[in-house]
Amino acid sequence: MLVIPAVDVLEGKCVRLVRGDPKKSKVYYEDPLEAARLLENQGAELIHLIDLDAALGSGQNMETIKNLMKNIDVKVQVGGGIRTLEKADALLKLGAYRIIFGTAAVQNPSLVEEAVNQHGSKSVAVAIDEKKGKVTYHGWKNRSEIDYLDLARSFEAIGVGALIFTSVSVDGTLKGPRIEKITKLVEAVRVPVIASGGVASLDDLVELAGTGVEGVVVGAALYEKKFTLKEALEVVKNVS
Repeated sequence: MLVIPAVDVLEGKCVRLVRGDPKKSKVYYEDPLEAARLLENQGAELIHLIDLDAALGSGQNMETIKNLMKNIDVKVQVGGGIRTLEKADALLKLGAYRIIFGTAAVQNPSLVEEAVNQHGSKSVAVAIDEKKGKVTYHGWKNRSEIDYLDLARSFEAIGVGALIFTSVSVDGTLKGPRIEKITKLVEAVRVPVIASGGVASLDDLVELAGTGVEGVVVGAALYEKKFTLKEALEVVKNVS
């Protein structure tokens, strides 16, 4: 199982939010590149980079993202406000390993299909953000009536390369992941699943490894020094 550290960018800074609420943000690094370099030095194989301003529709951080990807050697998956094919193309040309569709996946699934056709499955992921079993979107501000497992199956049929599943209710809270919901998702699809949200301890990582997920995104636990990336990579290696 891959341990994928998160770098979330809001107004050009590396932050963490609680349950996606920009009013509950905490700045950890003035320059996200500094965070990414530290994670690279600690052994990260893949970084989860999210443009929160773009996700929330309040701006964008393309220059910051461009600068970060240019100055590290780690693979980067990028999400947040990717709602056109042009933006997806631009990020992949800048060197993104994979782009993540969120809101666009809910509102315009044909866009995701087009991206898969143009760039291949490996380059395209869909974020499935869940609250009370239903899919949320637009920076988690809107809740749909779509069941998260149904959405996952529809994107499996389209051919996306990965599903990134977040339980909104625990994201950024350090209250532990929603193991039951993650397990249901892994059992429902054959697409690789990356879990996100709530990880607080090394024990959480061991439990997640047992669900069959391909990877886990870790944010607040690293920034709050609950454990180091090096420790996380070690414990996961021992499990598998």
